[in-house]
Amino acid sequence: MDFDATKTPRTHATWKKAYDAQELAKLMVELSVQLEVELNVATVNEAIAENKVHILEKRIQRLESFVNRFLDPEDLGYTINKCLRDDAREALGRSRVESPIKENKP
Repeated sequence: MDFDATKTPRTHATWKKAYDAQELAKLMVELSVQLEVELNVATVNEAIAENKVHILEKRIQRLESFVNRFLDPEDLGYTINKCLRDDAREALGRSRVESPIKENKP
């Protein structure tokens, strides 16, 4: 076996340092791969969450539109009683108008 005298470590400490540097390099590669995988997972999770937010926003808009129909006298407004109209107002964050005290308690 032929060794290059300028590149061959002469002492145990030099061998250990070379071994530690190689192990450190391997560890850094493993950690960078792990971080890349975690970043990809986080990116996918963020996209899923944004999609869910979009779907929920559309659903809330449809529900608010439906509840607003109960307050429109030309639509469903006069087909339900005043307590239900006030419940619809409360669901939309407004105050009760027609029945100050909630009369239709379950």
